[in-house]
Amino acid sequence: MNFQDLEFAADPYPLYAEWRSEKPIWWAEDVQGWVLSRYEDVRAVLKDPAGFSSEVASGRTENTMSLPLLHDDPPRHTSLRAIVNRSFTSRVMREIEPDLELVVEQLLDDIDAGQPVDIAEALTIPLPVALIARFMGIPFERKDDFKRWSDSLTATGTAKTMAERMPDILEMMEFFRDEIPKRRAKPGDDLISKVVAAEVEGEMLTEETVVGYCQLLLIAGNETTTNLLSNLLHYIADHPGLWETLRADTSKIEAAIEETLRFDPPVHWISRVALQDAEFHGQQVAKGEAVFTVLGAANRDPEHYDDPDIFRLDRPRSDHHTFGHGIHFCIGAPLARMEARHALQGMLKRFAGVGHVMDAVNERTHSSMLRGYHHLWLRLESK
Repeated sequence: MNFQDLEFAADPYPLYAEWRSEKPIWWAEDVQGWVLSRYEDVRAVLKDPAGFSSEVASGRTENTMSLPLLHDDPPRHTSLRAIVNRSFTSRVMREIEPDLELVVEQLLDDIDAGQPVDIAEALTIPLPVALIARFMGIPFERKDDFKRWSDSLTATGTAKTMAERMPDILEMMEFFRDEIPKRRAKPGDDLISKVVAAEVEGEMLTEETVVGYCQLLLIAGNETTTNLLSNLLHYIADHPGLWETLRADTSKIEAAIEETLRFDPPVHWISRVALQDAEFHGQQVAKGEAVFTVLGAANRDPEHYDDPDIFRLDRPRSDHHTFGHGIHFCIGAPLARMEARHALQGMLKRFAGVGHVMDAVNERTHSSMLRGYHHLWLRLESK
């Protein structure tokens, strides 16, 4: 079967269970790589950059583009990550919380609870775009362009081929290319200015690297939070008792977010390439072969989690792989968690209940890698 078959996108978890049980490693013809689905196997690959490379994993399929940092190995990865590390510390997160609260309130003010609302369009898409735009010093008014570009770069939109996606990608690259001389002439404290001014091994980054870095920051800064929030709200709409539980005890909000990250994660797989021969479950993986680690499957491995297919607020461990593991652990994880927390807090204060809209056409991301909603219609009950 094909690894990237979207036929299973609505509910891939039964398929993941079959893989874990019956074929913990298998060869996928469509991506020309090995697929791993068990917790310990996924963790072993992600924590071993010396054995499994991110750099040579880029460009394995038509729908993959090479991006700085994401597709770099040490020591270059270490140097590139250091450029923006200080922008995502706990101190910075505390400093931006007032801005985040304001954005959440503004977005919620625009929602008419008396009408069905596309919560993706109203909240889960614009919220993270607004925050990453602030970090990068770019105008939020371009939010629709940012989302369109991000969908094309990540292959989560309706475009099926690279040829269809490329006009948006080129437009995105040109936007960031035009920003480079502006930040050199008038640098600020924003992420683009930091990348433009950075040096790696005593040399300035090339224009291509700066543009690629900016693309990565934009998509990483919005896709994860958008999908996390929409997956959580979709689950709540299916299980309204959870809304009542969270309204009665808001201290459980973080547990709900963490369990969503495990139970229905926004990112489902990442790839590596073997730098040396390896073996999993008696199957030889040759040097140079691609390995696809399925985070969404590992997060529900019954060998690691009790009741893995049950959404539990009292789950004692949060060692899921949704944000990766090891040196490539997602730098924006604290921001995604904080955005989701404030969004949920804001909604719980305003709305007595959440439910699905009958006969509404919801639209999932068109991707096996990123899981969330482009459109999610909800019915909101005013307090």
